[in-house]
Amino acid sequence: MGRLFFEGMNFGRRLGSVLALMLPLLLLGGPAAVAQAVYQVKPAGSLEVEKSPDEITEQKAKYGTVKVIQKADGENNVLMYFAPKEGGQFTDTVTYKLSSKPNESVSATVEVRDEFGAFGSEDIYNESFKAVFILFILAVLVESGLQLIFRWRPYLRIFDTASANALIAFAFSLILVRLFHLDVVTNLFNIYTQPVDQVKNTIPGYILTALIIAGGSAGVNRLLRTFGFRPIEPPAEIVGPKQEDQAWISVTLTRDKAVGPVNVLFGEPGKLAVIGTIPGGGSMNWFLSLFLRNKARFPQSGGYAVPVGGPYEVKVEAVDAGKKPISEAWPPNSIGKRAVIDLQFTL
Repeated sequence: MGRLFFEGMNFGRRLGSVLALMLPLLLLGGPAAVAQAVYQVKPAGSLEVEKSPDEITEQKAKYGTVKVIQKADGENNVLMYFAPKEGGQFTDTVTYKLSSKPNESVSATVEVRDEFGAFGSEDIYNESFKAVFILFILAVLVESGLQLIFRWRPYLRIFDTASANALIAFAFSLILVRLFHLDVVTNLFNIYTQPVDQVKNTIPGYILTALIIAGGSAGVNRLLRTFGFRPIEPPAEIVGPKQEDQAWISVTLTRDKAVGPVNVLFGEPGKLAVIGTIPGGGSMNWFLSLFLRNKARFPQSGGYAVPVGGPYEVKVEAVDAGKKPISEAWPPNSIGKRAVIDLQFTL
């Protein structure tokens, strides 16, 4: 049992290290495809799509016209897009390559319309609704897929799901939005603020988009209904007992002489009963304790509900290497309403 516990701990540490290394690599690096920018222009209008000291090649547009102005400012080459005079409202796609990255095809979306939105316009609400709807669909898919992992028995035995689930969901969502260059937040800000030069996908935009997707379908559904952020409700283990006639206790064990399982007893003096068993022992640093179940603690996360009043006593019992019974106790005390009591024993 002890060997399985430590193997599980090592697995958890390795997984945590992998996640910690992957996140900065995802943000700073990425695949060969380049992030797609979104621009807006009126019919017969023009706009700057790219400005770079690199040579711009293989430029083309589906409907409009594109032209490269060599060394427009004496230093940078500029790729200009010219919208057709007629054709109504449509969405065009511009693609090109930069000499510094000849194997990467850069694409940009150009929306051609007579009027663009200020706040209160129909465009603002249409684009916002589409963005939230995309987030809702992705959140449902991610949440449904990750449930297979979150309900996997080895995962439940190793990780504290109240905190680890959020980290893993965020990491997976960040991988997803980074690979597919999905930055809904930055695109919305471009629509809302109408900058002259459209802001391309940003690291903060990726992170916030991933956080919304990782929040789950329930959160995005609330976002869809109210067009605001969902209220953040603290987990039960942070809030503590909600009933006035209950309190919480927890017992953390540091092994000295105890061998094998350690029984945890609770009750009135002389009427103690076993309420749990601690199979592990030893210390766990504060960071790992946020994500892994602590086998040297009862319960392994949160608290154990006990009645208030008393006096009540808490005791731990085990045997040493010579099979001699050993014990330590928290002396009888009265327990207040909704109290949270964390006890530490060395046995």
